[in-house]
Amino acid sequence: MCSSIRICRLLLTNSDTLAGMEVRQLEMFLAVVEAGSYLQAGERLHVAHSAIHRQVKMLEEEIGEPLVYRDGRTLQLTPAGRDVEQLARRILNDIANVKMRLRESHSLESGKVQLGTGTTMVLTFLPRVLEVFRTRYSGVEVQVMTGTATEVLAAIAAGSLDLGIVFTTPVPPIDTTGLELTPLYEEEFVLIVPPGSPFEHRASVSVADLNGASMITFSRSSRMRQFIESQLASRGVRMKVVMELENEEAIERMVALGIGSAFVSRRRATAEGLSFVTLNDIDIRATASLAVSARIPMTRAAGAFRTICLECAGRNYQIGAHA
Repeated sequence: MCSSIRICRLLLTNSDTLAGMEVRQLEMFLAVVEAGSYLQAGERLHVAHSAIHRQVKMLEEEIGEPLVYRDGRTLQLTPAGRDVEQLARRILNDIANVKMRLRESHSLESGKVQLGTGTTMVLTFLPRVLEVFRTRYSGVEVQVMTGTATEVLAAIAAGSLDLGIVFTTPVPPIDTTGLELTPLYEEEFVLIVPPGSPFEHRASVSVADLNGASMITFSRSSRMRQFIESQLASRGVRMKVVMELENEEAIERMVALGIGSAFVSRRRATAEGLSFVTLNDIDIRATASLAVSARIPMTRAAGAFRTICLECAGRNYQIGAHA
């Protein structure tokens, strides 16, 4: 059996041997390899050559084979020594890379933030957050995944996202197991109406006016749809759903084509220049919340992003304010 296979098997099957190979031992071993003698290795590391000789002997005892032999006045590597040299260089290189990444992460010169949210946040709240974050931490990458609140929260709990910004509502109740949610701001939902709608030139309507009106909504699994339906049902109104779609862009297009009306956030309607009315006898609001894992510590980059979200929410998105 060749020496490299024997050493790999030894390291894989004997955790005590692997644990015994201290970083300093490997550094001394490589110094001997590069200098060709214990004396010159000691001068290079500013350590007594006898101490280096002792550490190399201990390493040989842990491996169970000689690693070097003397050829005249210089030291040469045995086959096992060549294998350990490769292993030592790989380990020390990996350690150096980890230290470098940690230093960069500490100074936030690099890194990555993985954020989950809905398309409304991408259009209305996130642009300012991303602008500030990029100005302060230009070397940190931000990856944004859009999805439903349920999908985003599940991904955070599973550790595949660092944080998320989602709408939360009292109904249906949200499962916050393994999560920490911080309210950012409240969002009013308004009714966008198609051209020629009897509501088109009105500022507000009564909830009773929605009886029999054609409505475009999210799918039945949508938390926002369930919340809006519950709010209307509390006033004895049932939506006449003529179309179910998966995202706001498609809903807005169908409204523009005259298919029906739809509920969207007021800030989105304003940003998109959509014709909308408010309900004068019911207030439909959801809370935009910042979600993080309660179990997995945040990276410094994610923590910095969270701080900027809170700053932007406090500065520009006061509770109850309208854009």
